Amino acid sequence: MRDVKTLIKNAMILFVITLVAGVLLGFVYQVTKEPIAYQEQLAQIKANQAVFPDASDFTDVEIDENIKNQVLSDADYSKIDILSVKQAVDASGTGIGYVIQVSSGGYGDKIIFTVGITNDASVNGISLISINETPGLGMNAEKVIVPQFVNKPAGKFSVVKNAASSDSEISAISGATITSKAVTYGVNAAVAYFNAGLA
Repeated sequence: MRDVKTLIKNAMILFVITLVAGVLLGFVYQVTKEPIAYQEQLAQIKANQAVFPDASDFTDVEIDENIKNQVLSDADYSKIDILSVKQAVDASGTGIGYVIQVSSGGYGDKIIFTVGITNDASVNGISLISINETPGLGMNAEKVIVPQFVNKPAGKFSVVKNAASSDSEISAISGATITSKAVTYGVNAAVAYFNAGLA
């Protein structure tokens, strides 16, 4: 009988501890939810401006799910998703291009970035929003991969291990081919979506 009372007492103590911990976690979530959302929005705005510094504003464009699914059916794009599309507009309200936000499966985690494509089918550049790759290797994407996409014709890019010899070639990060391909294939998917639904 004493063992049953001890068991019930311990179960009640565990229940109270779990309940208090759950309430505290819920409270922390509610307190941090808005600041986290604000930081994510700020990162998106900075990424948009990085690929279209001449734009005065960015307006949402509804994603055409049929075109998106058709584009992403390519075997190279199995780990890629198109998250959002925005039109970049100048001070007079004229559209000057599009910012396509992409998620691509890298070596460590998803890499999220924006691709800026002008109306005349030129990649303005890309801007990383979130990357969590291997330090010293994939994390070098900002220094090695990002600059290679500035002012390139919006075609299909390929990753090469040596120095790029044409506008369609992207030199891989040494020791981080998976990261290099993840970013490049993400750009290719954005370009394919632009050509199929926005150009």
